[in-house]
Formats: sequence, C-alpha cells, structure tokens
Amino acid sequence: MIEELEERVGLKATPSAVGEALDAVSQICRRHQITSLDEFQASCRRFAQDKLLNVAVLGRFKAGKSSLLNHLIGRPLLPVGVIPITSAVTEVQYGAEERGEVIFLDGRRQVIPIARIGEFMSETQNPGNAKGVARVLVEMPAMERYRGIRFVDTPGLDSVFAHNTDASLDWLPNVGLALVAIGVDPPLSQRDLELIRTLKRYTPRIAILLTKVDLLGTSELKQVEDFVRSRLAGYWDQPVPLYPFSIRTEFEGLQQALEKELLLEAKQGADHEHAEIFRHKVGTLIAECSGYLTVALQAAEVSDAERARIEHKILGEQESLADFRQSLQLAVRYQMGMLRTSFEGLVKEDETRLRGVLVEGLQSEFPAWTRSLRTALESFEEWLQASLLREMTEVSSRHCEEFNEPVRRVNRRLSQSLQDFRNRLSERALEALGVPLRTTEVDFRAEPPRAPDIRVGKIFDRNWELLSLVVPMPIVKGIVKRHFERKVADAVFVNVSRLVSQWEEAISASLRSLGKEAEHRFDELVATIGRLIAGAGEKAPQIRADLECLATLAHGAAKEARNACGGR
Repeated sequence: MIEELEERVGLKATPSAVGEALDAVSQICRRHQITSLDEFQASCRRFAQDKLLNVAVLGRFKAGKSSLLNHLIGRPLLPVGVIPITSAVTEVQYGAEERGEVIFLDGRRQVIPIARIGEFMSETQNPGNAKGVARVLVEMPAMERYRGIRFVDTPGLDSVFAHNTDASLDWLPNVGLALVAIGVDPPLSQRDLELIRTLKRYTPRIAILLTKVDLLGTSELKQVEDFVRSRLAGYWDQPVPLYPFSIRTEFEGLQQALEKELLLEAKQGADHEHAEIFRHKVGTLIAECSGYLTVALQAAEVSDAERARIEHKILGEQESLADFRQSLQLAVRYQMGMLRTSFEGLVKEDETRLRGVLVEGLQSEFPAWTRSLRTALESFEEWLQASLLREMTEVSSRHCEEFNEPVRRVNRRLSQSLQDFRNRLSERALEALGVPLRTTEVDFRAEPPRAPDIRVGKIFDRNWELLSLVVPMPIVKGIVKRHFERKVADAVFVNVSRLVSQWEEAISASLRSLGKEAEHRFDELVATIGRLIAGAGEKAPQIRADLECLATLAHGAAKEARNACGGR
C-alpha cells in the first residue's frame, strides 16, 4: 500500500475535498501522536490560505534569476551583478500603486518606496541579512498582466554566503510553480538535481530555465538541451519542461515562448494550479503518514514481547539515545565556548586601526574646540560618541558574515546529525520489520540572529566642565589634548569589547535556540516511533482502518473518504 501511495503524489479531488483530506490526516496524526509531521501539516495549511500562486525562481547564484524578473517587470528593479547579490527573498506582484514593504524576522513590517528595496534585499547593503529581513514585498501596476500570481526572487544557492542558501531553502515549502534557473556554464550540476528532488516534495509544477543561451551557437544549444533532458530523464519518469532563455533583444522568440507557454498559462489557470499544488502537498503528507502507520502495523502483527524487542532494535539502548541527545548539546556548548576568543580575534586589527583613525581625526578637530575647557570637553564627547557609533557600526556590518558563521556551522552539524539518525532508524526498521521507516526530511533551519544595536558608553563619568570657569584653556590645552588621546584609546578598547560582548550574546542566544530545536525534533521523532510501536498491538484495527482511510484519501473521492475515515 505504501509504495502505491508514494507513486500517487497528487489527489484527484476538488480543493474542498483536499482540505477535508488534510483535516483527516491531521486527525490521524493526532490520534497516533505522529508529531513529527506537525511542521509539514502547518506548511500545507499556510499554502491553502495564500490565494496567489507563487512562481519562484530558484537556482545557483549568477544563474540569471534577478535578470529574468527585471525583464518581466520591464525595469531594472532588482540588483544584478557578477557576485552574490540577493540576500533576502523578494516577492513581486500586482498592486494598484507602487509600494514596497519589508517584513522582518521579528514580525515587524515597514512600508518603503520601491526604490529603497536594495537597502534590505541586496547583499552589499544588507550584508549577512544583518537587518533581520524575512522578505521584501513589491507591488506594481506594471504587473497587471500577471495578476493572480506572485513572482519570487530567491538568493542564489551555493554562493560563498551560506545564509543565502539557507534563505532560499527555508522558503521552499511555500513554492507553487518552481522555475529552476540553470546557466549553460556548466549546465545541470548535482546540486541542481538535488534542488529539483527537494522541490518535488512540495510541488508537481517544476520547469527548467536554461539561461545565458546567447553564449552558445545553435548547434551548441541543441547539445546542451539534449544533455539536460537526458540527465533529467535518468531521475524522473515525467519530463521536466525546459525553456532556453536570454534577456537580449535578438532572443525575443524564446522570451515569448516562456511567457506564453508557462507564465501566462499559469496566470490564466492560477486557481487551478494552486489547487493542483495543494493536492500534491497533501498527497505527499498522506504518503508520509502512511509510512509511519505501515511500520506500526507491521509491529502490531507480532507478540508484545517481540514488539518490545523490535522497538529496542530500531531505537537502540536508552543510554545510546541519551548519548546522542547529549552530543547535540555538546556541539552547541563547544561552539559557544569558542565565541569570545574567536570574535576578539576577528576585531583585533580593527581595534588598532580605529585608534589610529580616531587619533588622526582628533588632530583635525581639536583646534576648533579650544575656546574654553567646557567647549573642548563637550565637543570631544559629542565627536567621539558619533565617531565610535559610526565606526563600530561599520565594523559590525563588515564582520557580520563571520560573526554568524558559528550559527551556520552548528546548524549544518545538527541537521546532518539528525538526518544520519533518521537514516539509521530507517535501516533498522527495514531490518526488523521488512519495511523502511518513511520519515520526513529534516528541514532544519535557524533564523539568523539580528545584528545587535550598537551602544557607545559615556565618555566621561565626572562633570569636568565645572572646572572651565577656573582653568584657562590656553595653559592646559596641551594637557587636555593628550588626555583626549588617552581617552580615545580607552574608549576604543571598551567599545570594541562591548561590540564583541553584544555579538557573543546574540550568537549565543541563537545557538541555544538551535540546540533546543534540535533536541525537540530528536525527542519528537523518538517519542513518535516509540508510541507507534508500543501501542500497535491494541491499536491494530484502528491502524488498518486509518491506512484504508489514507488510501481512499489518496484516490480523492471526498464522499468515499469521509465514509472510510469514520464519517469525519
């Protein structure tokens, strides 16, 4: 049964019936406490509530994604370049008036002119997504011909900036129609194939955009097209549509083919496309839920003693589970313990440079402050506060990528550890029960910590300006200047240390959050399997009934599904 369900990735039913199917799967998951599928269910419900069809342009950096969207928009709205440019997801759709809106990771929203979107979504103006942008939304009257669909520009995969890849992969559950941009230099990497395989979990509508074909002659283009098609055919039975494309004017025929055959067709049938993709997502959910229940049913057909042995064989010793959980904790603690030393090393040269820059600035500014001691003190403090704030902000921004690296490093390690654990469980289930455990993929991504607000401490802790009335400035000018130079060195040291502490605090909080999430997912997976196997004996009739329900749901007849699922 499970093999049949996995082959049937779409439901043949109306959108309302698919919604009922999702409700039924949710009830089955709750009944059997299959909490590992909670996140997948939530993504299906979010998709159902979104009335626009997301047409996402994905692929490696420098593949021509932003150039394509600029061509469709009719103006150079999105930044393009030879280095990784896009740092945050950008959504472009029809609107009666031009407007931009920034949605931040903490839920804040800010309306901006669309001319300013680069400040929030480009790598150069928002390095490492230091501003904590979740996505940028652009509405334009010029997009009226695409009314009903939303174009999504995603950061490039496999760029030097790991957060770009993370942002794109985070967004995948929202995809409707996926347009995978592949440059002809080289065409179709293993990473592209992995992306397509991941996308197939979320949508049946995937097309290849073969970009930069102006670099090839006619015969060369034919060879590349044949190569890409043959490679894709080796992985999937159903053909993936391929559209050669270039933004150059002499390739107008290719541009029109893409628009007519794919984009306008998607626009005209947006409601139908949305419904089909919703069916696909819920179909995948049904197959994965069936995978868990199939394992449980196999366990139900043996004695209680044998079931305990099977649970032990799949999950292993409690001590080994505790050791694995502790290894997740240690990975986080180890990285947290290295933050201070690592960050101090990052800014060591900045501290020396800043002292020199500020002392040089002091030499230039000081002559204008010598009217009185009070003027000198107030002017110096105001100047030093502003200078430190500017310089510390620049240092923070320049090292943002390096400050965030420990989060990405731990994220990758925890994700890989959890995936390895899932793979071992699947192998053990196959060995113990004759069926592999169909666990959902680990979609384990952390929200990047926002850059800390730069704070500069008070320069003087005494009211020295009161001495201005009794201390003549011409006599003490040299002493005051030397005192200011020492104060510059002290203030640089204190505020560089403060910056390190602020980043250490921000990154530590993010690492702790990652660790808790990893432990939670591990605990949920172990608990789900344990509950399914341990309670399988007494629940065998219900498991069979629910598997029949899922099979009927997959066939998609709404009335039959309600009957099969107990009238729900």
